[in-house]
Amino acid sequence: MLQKINEQIAVIARFFPSHKVFPVKIYWRNQEYRINRLAYYHQYHQGKTIQHIFHVTDGNLDFRLRLNSDDLSWTLEEVDDGNTD
Repeated sequence: MLQKINEQIAVIARFFPSHKVFPVKIYWRNQEYRINRLAYYHQYHQGKTIQHIFHVTDGNLDFRLRLNSDDLSWTLEEVDDGNTD
């Protein structure tokens, strides 16, 4: 089931020379989730700030993460466990 979360989280990410970013682990509610796949990425402008959106999975849960390029904060926007109930 898709849940709207909108909570600040801690993220470990890899930064590549090509200016690409990949979240590797997220820490949410005292749990660590290892990200194993990036399903989708896009960005948009919110005023002068670029918001980077990552749709990722740990194999069990799907996460929508937002990286604010202005203050480099990460927000967990949504979690989906794949169930429809």
